[in-house]
Amino acid sequence: MGFLKKLFGRTANDAATNTPRPSENEGAPSTDIAPELAPALEAYQQGQHEAAIAAAAPYANRHADANRLCALAYSDMRRYPEAFPYWLALFEQEPSAHNALQLATTSVMCGELDRGEAWLMKFDEINEQTHELSSVTARAQFISALKQSGHMAEAMPYLVWLRDVYAHIHITDSHFLYMRGIPFFTSFLENSLPILKANLSDEAIVEWFGALSGQLDEDGEAQLGQWLQSLAISAEASR
Repeated sequence: MGFLKKLFGRTANDAATNTPRPSENEGAPSTDIAPELAPALEAYQQGQHEAAIAAAAPYANRHADANRLCALAYSDMRRYPEAFPYWLALFEQEPSAHNALQLATTSVMCGELDRGEAWLMKFDEINEQTHELSSVTARAQFISALKQSGHMAEAMPYLVWLRDVYAHIHITDSHFLYMRGIPFFTSFLENSLPILKANLSDEAIVEWFGALSGQLDEDGEAQLGQWLQSLAISAEASR
């Protein structure tokens, strides 16, 4: 798996299960990169982020991979305001839906929610033509960024949208969901809870999940029933 695959290796299930930083992707970079960027790539692979940036930045005007390395390194250090210009430069060189999504999530991590939503719209616009990622994958990653950056109220509309996806498709089979970039149903239940707790009462949370009752396949209904029962027990115990 080559260096460019670092930015295309994650699924919605990775985002929903692990809540990673927007830049954290699967795949080991290869040496398939411009020779002058080899030292920067080696430093990045060794976790030497500052050295990677110092070695890559002088080539940012010439090589997309230089911007990619700097953006990844700054993001790995959680220095999102410094990462953003490199993601933007990368988008100008490679105007893909995936890079638009990186700009959306990085904007959120910078606290720039309006900018993040604008880039999410740009993702939709490009992705409609290129079909790079499922829109559910994009929303799952956007929710993850909102959650990490503490914007719990702002995450709610996207979380409702995601809940409605399960109600619409009815199927909760893990393979079916994985192939469509939809978070596993159990991951959705577990990772939604912190956002809901920040916005709703215990009783309202049970009602929120309960909206899915009767909308799922047999396995999904069983999982949901167990989940609702555990929530009800926890709510009772906290009184």
